Amino acid sequence: MTPLPDILEADLSIVFVGINPGTTSAQVGHYYARSTNLFWPMLHESGLLPHPLKPEDDWKLVRFGIGLTDVVKRSSDSASDLTRAEFEAGAIVVQNKIRMYRPRIVCLNGLTAYRALFGRNEGPGAKPQRIGESRVFVVPSTSRRNAGYPRETVLFWFKELERFRREKMA
Repeated sequence: MTPLPDILEADLSIVFVGINPGTTSAQVGHYYARSTNLFWPMLHESGLLPHPLKPEDDWKLVRFGIGLTDVVKRSSDSASDLTRAEFEAGAIVVQNKIRMYRPRIVCLNGLTAYRALFGRNEGPGAKPQRIGESRVFVVPSTSRRNAGYPRETVLFWFKELERFRREKMA
């Protein structure tokens, strides 16, 4: 399958970094396309977007200052299908992309993405690390396959991200 293209522009307010595209997303060619994934509802319900969007609207996110990429571009049914070498190589590539595009905030979608980039095992929220000048924030994975957090908790962290964005944009 063809890897999902990055949805990136310079100086966005937030770039979401996922672990890797799921098989459904790769098949349809859009990010977070599995019907059970909470990503799209969370963007709207948290106030990050003024109205709902669907996976096929992913290219419109840059209009709202939001971009998308993944640590590993190869799709799989589960992040557990990825190798340590893929995570290590992907971490270098994604950090270089962030330095080049300079978003204000890098939001890692899932603790696994945070571990891949920083080698730390911590919970959601704002982190002290930076990638270039970009601040780092972690939300729980929106994949229901990795449903370590209930929906209400995922929404709480997306709302915290929106608050963090407002603070950093002021």
